[in-house]
Amino acid sequence: MFELPTVQNSKRIRTTRKLRYQYINALHREHAKLQGQLNPGIALPTPENSAAEESSDADAQRASSIVRKRRKRRLLGVLGCADSDSELSDLEPQNGGYLDAETGSHYDSEKEFFSRHEKPQESFELWKTDQHLATPIVSRTISYADCRQIEKNAHRRTMAKNTHIPRTTQFQYSAMRNGSEVYIPPSPAYHSIHYRQLSELLQTSILHRKWENAYRCFSILIRLPGVDIRGLWGAGAAILDALSPSTKDIGSTTDFLGWLSSIYTSRSNFNQSMNLSLDPVFRSGSKTHSAKFVITWLWESLFEACSDGNPSSNNSYDGINSRLPKLMEKISEMVLTPPYMEDPEVWFIYALCYLVCADQLSDRFSSQNDAFSGLEKDIARNQVTQNITNAHNCLKNCLDKGDCFKFPHRFLQEQLSAFEKRLYGTTSDSRPSEETKSFENSSSEPSASDLDTQEFPVPELSSIFNEEEEDFFGRSERVHFGFDSEESSS
Repeated sequence: MFELPTVQNSKRIRTTRKLRYQYINALHREHAKLQGQLNPGIALPTPENSAAEESSDADAQRASSIVRKRRKRRLLGVLGCADSDSELSDLEPQNGGYLDAETGSHYDSEKEFFSRHEKPQESFELWKTDQHLATPIVSRTISYADCRQIEKNAHRRTMAKNTHIPRTTQFQYSAMRNGSEVYIPPSPAYHSIHYRQLSELLQTSILHRKWENAYRCFSILIRLPGVDIRGLWGAGAAILDALSPSTKDIGSTTDFLGWLSSIYTSRSNFNQSMNLSLDPVFRSGSKTHSAKFVITWLWESLFEACSDGNPSSNNSYDGINSRLPKLMEKISEMVLTPPYMEDPEVWFIYALCYLVCADQLSDRFSSQNDAFSGLEKDIARNQVTQNITNAHNCLKNCLDKGDCFKFPHRFLQEQLSAFEKRLYGTTSDSRPSEETKSFENSSSEPSASDLDTQEFPVPELSSIFNEEEEDFFGRSERVHFGFDSEESSS
């Protein structure tokens, strides 16, 4: 993946590289001219040489090529790409102008530079390893004045061909001449192919549930320059959620989201609304909207606090997870500052924290523990009452802050009422047992389906009700159930 040809090839980089090799080649020619190592037969055409070459008919083709060379160099002088008149007679390489004399195309100064170096891969079999055949290295020194003169001439030759270059390129060229280290920041296009390949591998690994490969891609991607981890927190949370139960060295999703919430705050020093290409709500939040990774962190922390593990033994809330009071303290600080103080979802999570505390504390009253009595019972009852009151206040704030946020308000009110009834022993848990007892007592009595439709003798009621006593309508009749066929016929 990282062996793809991602080469920086912008115009500024090409110009700087061309100036570098042109300057080095000019230094080489000036130094060779000073040492007398150039071939004296290769020179610019002078009037005397031109007349002698044109008069000789030995090689007409050679004469015509030299004439073309002379015309090309004169044209370069007219265009301002040639050097001064005093340097027109200097020794030059065979193809040594800005343009190739025969083809008229631009020659590559970088290839000219590397052509003077011997390739080790081409001559490693001819290396002499015998110490008797070793020869000392030929080292020559020049004076400081000669060195400055060589640099001056090379700089004049190089800049004569590159007069109209950008100012940034001139600064980089000057720093290179002075021996300073030039740092060229990489262009965004240099890393774009890595971003695309890593993003595709990350999404594909998540879809196929290859969490190990997804974790490697995510780790490399967030370390590349220009990548904001806040735009990838969803994928990171999913990967950690799948790997944290089986891998001990990898942190949990809650730790990752908590780190994001502590590092990246919603307060910014610039107006993020001016950048329309980014989504501030999902990515970083704003002054009026909470970041989604902060809300997700609060939910994950609440789920872990509601688990049965890690009970607190030295906390004032006996039987409550130690993470729950810490979460409540964190939320109490968050709701004092925007945007969390106006977010109804944060208030809803805050209310659920108090509801969980009230549930876990009031559960001690329903267990009918004899050791739990006296002053300790009064303190626990006050704690439950305080948590229920705080839960009601948070739910009220949640209703006031936003109308778009919907939650089961009536169900939560019923739950809080049930927790309050536990304090006085009138819980809904005892109602099924009472209904069972009443059902068993009533099962011994005859039901309405077992009663006869004819007259039913009731000896217990004979002393109470007189058969001859007039009824409400002034008639005296016998008390009977149903009616008698004989009496009806009469």
